[in-house]
Amino acid sequence: MEKISKFDLVAASWDENPVRISLAKAVSEGVRKFIPLRREFKLLDFGSGTGLVSFFLAENVGEIIGVDTSEKMVEVFNQKAKENNINAVAYYMDLSQEELENNFDVVVSSMTFHHIKYPVNMLKKLYRYLKKGGYIAVADLAKEDGTFHEDNEGVEHFGFETKEMEKFFQEAGFDEIKCEEIYVVEKERGGRKKEYPIFIMVGRK
Repeated sequence: MEKISKFDLVAASWDENPVRISLAKAVSEGVRKFIPLRREFKLLDFGSGTGLVSFFLAENVGEIIGVDTSEKMVEVFNQKAKENNINAVAYYMDLSQEELENNFDVVVSSMTFHHIKYPVNMLKKLYRYLKKGGYIAVADLAKEDGTFHEDNEGVEHFGFETKEMEKFFQEAGFDEIKCEEIYVVEKERGGRKKEYPIFIMVGRK
């Protein structure tokens, strides 16, 4: 992994963006809507960043494990967990190259899959990490024209068609697939406002 990523550079101020907070709340509400969370559940936050999404779910689950390829994001995550007395720990690791123990009840991932070159391969790996009957929830961009990010370095997909993501889920082995648009990010592009819908897709092992 690269030692310094563009996410490392913005980690300290990441949570200061109100749109990120609103989106994280929308994702956590979507997770709660589609997944019957329980206090004994162990949750994996894939591409956890600073923990925005999973910390909104902390009162609904028993334990949170975060993984991210940004070392600084992981530091912020762990500092927040400590300060807020949340049973959560994040690890600096690249799941496309490294392995985790496979005993999670829920996997959550927000705005990470468009950075993953081979989504099906990652979904298959996350499927393995889930207990039988466990759930996955992926929130990401609907198909867009490449203008969502100002810098597309590290962006592998300009969002996804929901049918395309559903096919990925099925290929990985997930059943009971549900999908819903949960948020719209507005950005100024070319002097006018542009809308970028975000969907959540949930499946079960």
